[in-house]
Amino acid sequence: MRSSHQPLSELLRPRQLGDLTLPQPIADRLQKMIDTRNVMNMLFYGKPGLGKTSAARVIIDAVARDDSIEINGAQLTSASAVSQKVEPFVTSMSVFGGSKICFIDEADAMARSADATLRSLIEKAKGHCAFILTANYMHKLSEGLRSRFVPVCFDVSGTQRSVVINRWQPRYEARLSELEVTYDRSRLEQLIGIYFPDLRRIAELIEFEFC
Repeated sequence: MRSSHQPLSELLRPRQLGDLTLPQPIADRLQKMIDTRNVMNMLFYGKPGLGKTSAARVIIDAVARDDSIEINGAQLTSASAVSQKVEPFVTSMSVFGGSKICFIDEADAMARSADATLRSLIEKAKGHCAFILTANYMHKLSEGLRSRFVPVCFDVSGTQRSVVINRWQPRYEARLSELEVTYDRSRLEQLIGIYFPDLRRIAELIEFEFC
């Protein structure tokens, strides 16, 4: 039985790209960015619970742990909020001599005026600060903002589902064992069959039933 008081969904957050439910070709492209330390402006989108936030943090930890900023889109309620919370970081040069990363989680929650201000700020930051945005609902972001990012879809299609599960499930079970979580394997497979790729929901149900 695990002793930590953290929610299981937090303890099971992906710690490396291989823990994500992304198709292998996409995971490989992200890994190449880490290896070359050349992170593009990216928009991670898809349903809730698919690992978008975790993926951004994995990349940041590997490339710019001490030279990054994380902001929730709900905090960007106006153009002035972007000027105050984002602009000072992204327009200054890195004290470490490398690239910086600005991560805006749940960017689809930002105000329209913030969206417009962010567009011009991205142009100013070219060459020394990359942006990673996550969104559950891409249509809430302006077309002009979306056009400045490489879109990375975290939804798993029906044709990819079994391949991704076969690659991901052994790592997930190993992590449960590492956390000393006792679970019924057949029930776990049942939960995966119903809720995959919603990792947050699977973790919450494991915690409810077995912890």
